[in-house]
Amino acid sequence: MNAGTKVGVRGCAHVGIIVPELATAAALFRDRLGLTVEGPHAEPELGLEILWVHAGETVLELIAPTSIESRAAAAVAHGEVGVHHVALAVDGLDALLSALAAAGVPIRDATPRQGAHGTRVAFLEPAATGGALIELVEGGER
Repeated sequence: MNAGTKVGVRGCAHVGIIVPELATAAALFRDRLGLTVEGPHAEPELGLEILWVHAGETVLELIAPTSIESRAAAAVAHGEVGVHHVALAVDGLDALLSALAAAGVPIRDATPRQGAHGTRVAFLEPAATGGALIELVEGGER
């Protein structure tokens, strides 16, 4: 990494919300609230389908299960719908993860993985954040 590379949090990328199914949620946000809804976007390897809701500068990621084996399906089955995670837009994800690991911060994804829209993502363990699931997001088309 060269000395000019920025590392750190730039802002909120999106808020992830688990919903039982997308059609009802899309109708509310698009038809009743007049917001722009993008998708659905299938994530078959995760057993998910995603809608992106644009509310000004704020983006909501609506997540619905498409497979009974998915984490989202388990959450819905246990009544754990609603806010799932907060995603922070970051620069220098690899360096940030290294610094966090060196500081002893529990990280769910030590190696970033492919996210939606050409992003790279990694999650911090909720134990590190007082119980909130935090996703670190780098890059992408947004």
